[in-house]
Amino acid sequence: MKTEYESVLYRVENRVATISLNLPKKLNALDAVLARELAEAMTRAAKDSGVKVVVVTGEGRAFCAGGDVAYFTTLDLEGSIAFIRDAQALVGAFTKMPKPVIAAVNGFAVGAGLSLTLLSDIAISSDKAVYGLAFVNIGLIPDLATLYFLPRIIGLQRAKELAFTGRNIDAAEACRLGIVNSVVEHDKLEEEVSRLSLLLAGQPGESMRASKTMLNMSLDMGLDELVEMEALAQGVRMVSADSREGVDAFLKKRKPNFA
Repeated sequence: MKTEYESVLYRVENRVATISLNLPKKLNALDAVLARELAEAMTRAAKDSGVKVVVVTGEGRAFCAGGDVAYFTTLDLEGSIAFIRDAQALVGAFTKMPKPVIAAVNGFAVGAGLSLTLLSDIAISSDKAVYGLAFVNIGLIPDLATLYFLPRIIGLQRAKELAFTGRNIDAAEACRLGIVNSVVEHDKLEEEVSRLSLLLAGQPGESMRASKTMLNMSLDMGLDELVEMEALAQGVRMVSADSREGVDAFLKKRKPNFA
């Protein structure tokens, strides 16, 4: 199934929805239309019972090369605030997505591109990808919740250094810092992302949903609160059809067939 948008490509195959930013001539720079359509595509995938995993990538030689700065020059103060608030819908679209989101970072991922990488659950990077917080270079601050997630991933001092300098880092350094999970040769990116997405598509969806929700909430929860939620969530999972299937498959030494 394919659905056409103005700035996004959307397709579903083998229970995996692939959402591609499709402004290659502009290096997939984020403008109002792209931000809106990306959020809409994420919401579509979230609601589609035939989708268990979402892959986000970019067409051409960029994942997302930041915001569309030419578009920014057309905005007054009111318009600027409205644009940012509209674009922030992406934060909820990614973090509240009940299914795993894999960023297949195929090229430049600077500014908003780095933000989208951080918002994803797992990031697989091409060895040709470049990352950076270029916001400061044009008098801006990191947005799309980067100031929330980046220090939690790489530490406060390293986050400040990247935010203050605006310097770019290569894929290897991004991996060392924990911004991406792994780096593969550029020509093998699609193959590796396909392998991982199909693996996750075969896992129990409700189990992944519960783990994702609790992991995201754990950033702001105390231990006592988390273990209480854990008891309730695990109790529900232990009597679920997926758990019964998984246990039966384990005992009979066969491959489970999760819904």
